Amino acid sequence: MEIKKPMSIERAEFIGALTELINKSQLPLFVIEPILSDALKDVHILAQRQLQNDMKQYQKLLKTEI
Repeated sequence: MEIKKPMSIERAEFIGALTELINKSQLPLFVIEPILSDALKDVHILAQRQLQNDMKQYQKLLKTEI
């Protein structure tokens, strides 16, 4: 049986890695801020698409169960 890492640990590790990357970049915060803002917008769009796809798949499964 494969042991899956809890999402809370995955999240904490991601935040730690992102923080380390930002600190090691030596870029000033005024450069980092718009980069993160753009990344957030991109992630939001992808998350919305994922939700839409999941909803379509779920509704399709519900129709096959009826």
